[in-house]
Amino acid sequence: MEPHSQWQDRIKMTRKDDIKAEKNHHTRWAEEIRIRNARYSEDSNWYPFVQNIEDVLERISEVSQRFDDLENEIGEVRGMVKNLRKILIKLEVIDDRFIL
Repeated sequence: MEPHSQWQDRIKMTRKDDIKAEKNHHTRWAEEIRIRNARYSEDSNWYPFVQNIEDVLERISEVSQRFDDLENEIGEVRGMVKNLRKILIKLEVIDDRFIL
């Protein structure tokens, strides 16, 4: 197996592990919401409902932050690609007409 292939396999395993951990985290979070809903049995006890709403809002905030982080990463990669293109043009490795 080539070193490059081993590196790709490690990245794939890491991503799989991350996805699995995220699913487990979400499952635990959803189960906690369900348990709280089961406790919400009488009209006078609003605490579980309010707590569920707060947890959902916190989760939305977390997801929003992750989107922002990914957007920043994408912007950084675009910048690196533009810089690489400029360098390759200066080194005359690619033609100026090469468009990314």
